[in-house]
Amino acid sequence: MAGMENEALLEELRETCEHLGYKIRYEKGDFDGGHCILKEERLLVVNRRFTIEKKITTVARALSELGVDAVFVKPAVRALIDKEREKGES
Repeated sequence: MAGMENEALLEELRETCEHLGYKIRYEKGDFDGGHCILKEERLLVVNRRFTIEKKITTVARALSELGVDAVFVKPAVRALIDKEREKGES
């Protein structure tokens, strides 16, 4: 992922979510994750049992669905989000 460590990449994705008005919550359960609005709070829910790689993929996929064109995103992070968008379109 363009030389970024996984923890740093997940942090960049979290910051991007915040810029879009979403808060990430890590929860246990039988689900993959995604974005929702709960009691007027914008949330992105991620399964806490996932590996860090799967957490990154889940957050990037959700961001690709939300769209990040209106915010600055580092090139490595944007490439990952675009990759997830392309996967969703195929």
